[in-house]
Amino acid sequence: MDIWTSETARESMHAFDELTGPQKEALVRYCNEKYPPSVFQRHRARRRRAIANAQQSKETLMGVAQKFPPLIMSETVKVSHEDLCGVAIVLTAGGDGERLKKSLMERGAGGADLSDFTKATYPLPGFFTDFGALHANLCLLASLSERLCADIPVVVTTGPAGSTTARVVPEVIAKYHRFGLKSLRVVEQEERLHLTMEETMAIIIDGPNARPVTHPDETGGPLMKLKRGGKDGEDGEDSVLAWLEGLGCSKMMVLQATGLYDPALLCAMASALKQYDCIGAGILRTAFDAKDPFGTYVAIVNNTAERVVIVEQDIRNGATMALKDETGRFYLPYNTGLYAFKNSLLAESDLPDYATPPKEILPGLPRSPKIGYAATDIFSLSDNAAVLCVPGNSFAVIKNADDLATLTELGKRFGIDEICRSLKHTLYQ
Repeated sequence: MDIWTSETARESMHAFDELTGPQKEALVRYCNEKYPPSVFQRHRARRRRAIANAQQSKETLMGVAQKFPPLIMSETVKVSHEDLCGVAIVLTAGGDGERLKKSLMERGAGGADLSDFTKATYPLPGFFTDFGALHANLCLLASLSERLCADIPVVVTTGPAGSTTARVVPEVIAKYHRFGLKSLRVVEQEERLHLTMEETMAIIIDGPNARPVTHPDETGGPLMKLKRGGKDGEDGEDSVLAWLEGLGCSKMMVLQATGLYDPALLCAMASALKQYDCIGAGILRTAFDAKDPFGTYVAIVNNTAERVVIVEQDIRNGATMALKDETGRFYLPYNTGLYAFKNSLLAESDLPDYATPPKEILPGLPRSPKIGYAATDIFSLSDNAAVLCVPGNSFAVIKNADDLATLTELGKRFGIDEICRSLKHTLYQ
C-alpha cells in the first residue's frame, strides 16, 4: 500500500527517531495525505535528474563556438497594439518578498502595514489609492483590452496552496471585480520537498506537529503548471493551455507581477514575436566583468546547429565575456526575466528538471539544492529564438523598499496611474 508507517518513515525522514510520539504521528498523517511514498519517490527521482542536468549544463560551452544571438533593437520594431491580439499575459506573483519585507521593517513598518503582505500587492507610495504593482498591471491590461476592443487573456500565478499569495491575490482580484478583465485565471504554483543531501525529507517542528520542508518549484514552475489541469479557476479542470487554445490564443508573454512596464515594451515584444517562436528581453552591456551577476543571452554553434541559450554566472567563460557586437560598443545582453513565446513550445515539451546551487534547508543541516524548473529553459525548447534589446528605463521590478518609489515614478511616467484612475467606475462598482 502507498502509505507511510513508522518503519518506512524512519528510512526516509531525517532524524525521525528524535521526534516525540505525537510529532511522529502528526508527520506520518500529514505525509500520507500530501506526500505518500510514491510521491516522495517521484520527487527524489526528479532531484536526481535535476542534479544530473546541472552537471551537464556546466558543459554547455564546451566544444562550441559562441556568437551574438539574433538581436532586435526595440526602437526598430514596428509597434502595433493589434499584435497583442492572440497573446496571453502571464503575471507571476508567487514570490514571498522576504527581502522587501525585511527592508520595510528596517524602516519601521510593521503590524497593520505588513498584514497580508505580498510583494506584488504592497502599496506603491503616492500611487492611485492603495494599489500595488499587481493592481496596476491588471488595470493596464484591462485598458489595453478596451483599446483593442478585444479580450487579452490574463493568468496570475501565485505561490503554492496555503501560501499568503495564494490567499491574498484572489481576494484582491475579487475585491476589484476582476479589474474588468473578461478572461482571467489564477493558478497556484506547485511545491517540492526540500530533500537533504542524503535524499531524506527534512522536517520542521512546530510544537506537537511536524511536517516536511517544502519550497515552490522555482521560476519555471508556474509555466509547467499551465500544462496541467487543476483547481485554478471557475473554468473547471482544463489546463490553462487548453483554455487558451479554446480562446484562440496561441502565444503568451511572461512578466513579473512585481514590476511595471512601458506599454510600448509589451507591444514591442508581441510584435517581435511574429518572426520567432521565442523572444527574450535583454539589455546590452557596455561593460562585462566577472562580478556581473546576470544571466547572459548567447548563441552557441555546434557543427551547423545554432541555438540561443541563457548562461548563468557560473557557466559563462572568458570567451562569453569578451564577445562584442559589430560596432565594438556592446557586450552580450543580459537577461531581464521577460519572455514571450508560442504556446506550442510548452505544449509539445516539458522544461527540464532544474537544481539550484545548494540552499539552506534548516539551521544545523548541510545546504542542499532546491529542485524545480527554470523559466530560462524555455529557450532550450526553441529553434528560432531572438533577443529584443530594450532600454533599461522601460521597466522596473521591486526588490527592496527603495524600488517602491521608482515604480511609482515609472507608473506615472508611463500613464499607468491615470489608467487606474480612469477605471475607478469598474473597480468600485
